[in-house]
Amino acid sequence: MGGLIGVATGVLLSVFGFLVMRNPMMLAYLSFSPGSKGYYQRMILDTSGRNQLRVLGVLVSLFGSSILTASIGSLTEVRLLGAISEGLWVLMGCIFFAAWGIGLILAVRQLFKGQLFDWLRMWKAGVQRGPIDVFPPITPKMQREAGLFTIVFVGLLCVVVLVAMIRLLA
Repeated sequence: MGGLIGVATGVLLSVFGFLVMRNPMMLAYLSFSPGSKGYYQRMILDTSGRNQLRVLGVLVSLFGSSILTASIGSLTEVRLLGAISEGLWVLMGCIFFAAWGIGLILAVRQLFKGQLFDWLRMWKAGVQRGPIDVFPPITPKMQREAGLFTIVFVGLLCVVVLVAMIRLLA
């Protein structure tokens, strides 16, 4: 029974993370705060904020994929899936620490500019002003970024599977 719960949880997290990676505006649907859609729209219109949310989507998708492969591996007793799950954890850790380090650098830069706590002011302004009527809602630049993130994400998954296969054969 636990394996089936793990499979269901893994599928939900990995699909949601992948959708957030492709379209970061999906996070606005999780917010229970009224008016937060305007804040997320303003955040997504900025390339830096949009890509930070895409990295969050990648991490959520990797977390869900790891749970999914470990659960299926325990249900079917296939060692390859366990090795893939471990590889996904390593990849997720590397991406997390890289993102954390870049975030630390950005925070220090904002601290010196006096903008470290501007997110609260931006959130209030986004809530007060409401959603933006943007056409098209997804620009060609956003589509290119989504495509690039998808190609890199799938490539990293292929590398993890290949390394897991080599590790089991050796």
